[in-house]
Amino acid sequence: MEVPHVDPGPASLELLLLQAEHRSSYIWEGQLLAQTFRARRVDDMWDFLRAHHLQSRIVRRLQDTGFYRIIEIGRLQLDLSLITALIERWRPETHTFHLPIGEATIMLQDVEVLYGLPVDGHPVALPYALRDYTGLQYMEMLQRLTGFQPAEEAVLLDDLPGYSWGAAVLGLLYRQMCRASMGIQRDIAGFLPLL
Repeated sequence: MEVPHVDPGPASLELLLLQAEHRSSYIWEGQLLAQTFRARRVDDMWDFLRAHHLQSRIVRRLQDTGFYRIIEIGRLQLDLSLITALIERWRPETHTFHLPIGEATIMLQDVEVLYGLPVDGHPVALPYALRDYTGLQYMEMLQRLTGFQPAEEAVLLDDLPGYSWGAAVLGLLYRQMCRASMGIQRDIAGFLPLL
């Protein structure tokens, strides 16, 4: 008995508008079959931390932001084959993993519970990320797009515990997952232990 050919692609492209450039298309066409991702700059940070003693003021700042918990956990062994498989199933249109059992995603609660990073508080939106904007232009754009205007004109990072560092970490990971799932990129950054 002959087994009928099954198309490995999505059953419907209605929502998956980026399928032509998605990593899975390259795999179905026979490309990228043996390629796994490389994690960028992970070893450098852990080698530095192992070789240097952190000063107390740096430890205090890391504790204020919640990142010291990650240092206490230490370096985790990453399974790059598993990360590659997850990236191949990541859909930038919906920010979810499309798995045979359904859709799943990483949520803010996961970041908070697993690593202790705060997810409530001020958004981490630094003006230097928008190099062409002055502080006033940045605040006007924020008001126009979100309807929110901070009481102070200058946003300072002196209140480190008051920021949503977990949201910033998750946002960067989502961005990196979207970039990695498109095309033939070979490396990925972001807080990969969340995967």
